[in-house]
Amino acid sequence: MAHRNGTTASQQKWLHRRLNVWHIFSSSVGAMLGIGTIAYLSSVTGKYFLMPPLGATCFIAFVIPDSAFAQPRNIIGGHLLSSIIGILCANFFGAEWWSYALAVSIAIAVMQIVRLQHPPAAADPLLLMMQGTASWDFLITPVLSGSIILVIIAMLFKKLLVRSQPS
Repeated sequence: MAHRNGTTASQQKWLHRRLNVWHIFSSSVGAMLGIGTIAYLSSVTGKYFLMPPLGATCFIAFVIPDSAFAQPRNIIGGHLLSSIIGILCANFFGAEWWSYALAVSIAIAVMQIVRLQHPPAAADPLLLMMQGTASWDFLITPVLSGSIILVIIAMLFKKLLVRSQPS
């Protein structure tokens, strides 16, 4: 149903929703610290701890930290599982249009079956298959190491945030 000014009820609700400036600021700082730490470690060590899906993981870990998708086992397990599926699909099927679709669909199904659901991890098979060299080393660095580092930072940040949140 439209209001007098032509907007719907859901649009009105969105327009009147209060922005939590503290939450916006703190989640952005958390994401900056998470990705910044991983990128810094990559530059210092010369190893890749960073991968693009971790940017989306930051959104979930810092914006909606109480979500099931933000739980450490889902972040680490989802990325690890999806990456294994990406490596297997790349090695068995190559980089074909249908193998990309197959890899993502298998990753989504398996994450649900084993209850390690983490939406950003669904991009991992694409990343692995598109880079052309789906190596098992990729599971350690950046998948496992990057996920663990991000989880540790998110957990520490959440503990510090609870203590410092304004009333």
